[in-house]
Amino acid sequence: MKKRDGIIERGGALVAMAVLVVLTSPVRAEVAPNEPITLEQATEMALHADPRIEEQRANVARAQALIERVKGEGGPRVSANLFMGLAPKAEDGIFTNGTNTCPDSGCTLRDDGNSLDEGLTVTTGLTASIIQPLYTFGKLENYGDAARLNRDVKASEVALARGETWLTVRRAYWGYLAARDTRRMLEGVQRQVNRARDDMREEADAGEISMSQLYALESGVAQLERYLAEANSVEAIAIDGLKTVIGVPIDASIEVADSRIQPVTLPDGELAELAEHALAQRPEMAMAENGQAAMRNYVAARKSERYPNLYAGVVAGATYTPGRDRLNNPYINQPLNQAYAAPVIGLQWDFNPGVLRANVSDAEAQLQGVVAKAKFARQGIPFQVAEAYHRSHGLNQQIQALASAKDNTRKWMVSTFMDYQAGLLGGEELVEAVKANTEAQAEYFRTVNDYNMSVAKLAIATGDYPQVRLGR
Repeated sequence: MKKRDGIIERGGALVAMAVLVVLTSPVRAEVAPNEPITLEQATEMALHADPRIEEQRANVARAQALIERVKGEGGPRVSANLFMGLAPKAEDGIFTNGTNTCPDSGCTLRDDGNSLDEGLTVTTGLTASIIQPLYTFGKLENYGDAARLNRDVKASEVALARGETWLTVRRAYWGYLAARDTRRMLEGVQRQVNRARDDMREEADAGEISMSQLYALESGVAQLERYLAEANSVEAIAIDGLKTVIGVPIDASIEVADSRIQPVTLPDGELAELAEHALAQRPEMAMAENGQAAMRNYVAARKSERYPNLYAGVVAGATYTPGRDRLNNPYINQPLNQAYAAPVIGLQWDFNPGVLRANVSDAEAQLQGVVAKAKFARQGIPFQVAEAYHRSHGLNQQIQALASAKDNTRKWMVSTFMDYQAGLLGGEELVEAVKANTEAQAEYFRTVNDYNMSVAKLAIATGDYPQVRLGR
């Protein structure tokens, strides 16, 4: 018998194809015992349990906190300092005559302010200010707009994470169905081949057929058992991957609702229409638009740092030192025993010219990078749509052809078994029919899985998957 090792060779290709890409992080979900899980249910479970989505939501919360921080920079700012220390005692007035008054004969101011002849005492004080920015020459406005747009960019990243989860669920779910259908198909072929082998053994023992035909069929049976073992292992990997995706413990038992893998509906619409829809719907486009606007505001904010801040407020302070008189003389200040408060209005600068130039250059470079990414997205997204579109339509045509092929090869195999049992055909013709049927069935399952995934990728390319838009 010729090329007997190829009886199941294409079936093995399908089995290898069915290996899933699964999540590595554990997630939580609840599943009713023994209740079959539909694709929609699995998707909802994964979208509510995937830690990657929660991570992006946390980034949105951090971006919102940055908005609140910018708002806080525009509000009142309070500064206070309460202190206690030691100070020299001072008694007997400000003049050398020991009083605070100057007689007609004249007087002299004391000059022993730095001596400790009279000992030390405790002094306490409080300085405080309340400042309200009035005008920042665009700093708060531009930083605030940049922060809000940055929050919108992070919200789009949540939508991207949801898209990844949505696609992963379909890869796991359909991959499991393809692996299970492959295993069932191989088991069916195995049962038929085993019956034929038993009959052939009897005929070989009776000398009715040559031993070479029996050996060829035995070789085919061994290859079939090999691919069946591979199919069983891949099916087990696939169902464990699906459990991980939806958050079910690895040792739990689950069932899927679909009895077999079937082609999904091909989306309507021409390529140009879908590409235009993608440019309006994809989260990446919103990210590009908001990212560019955010960086423009950021650059403007950096440039405005060269200007001062106009502010108004109240500055106050008080100190008290026992043993020192409080003076109300407008020319003589007693800093260790006084109280004051005054409204103020002023301009405040706080920048380094060299650092300012570097910050502006850095912001402009970041803006150029964001603009380049946006341009790349506008160029790349239509190609992604075109690639998924052409692949989906091509695989759809292949499925139609393979559906006819698998039906005809199955009829061929069944009729060949019947002719073999009637003595009209030999073992070589039987093996060729089994080979053709197995290849056609395996290729059909593989192509349906590829087609379903290509349709799912087309949905991702056009943005037609469940997205959550976080409001401003």
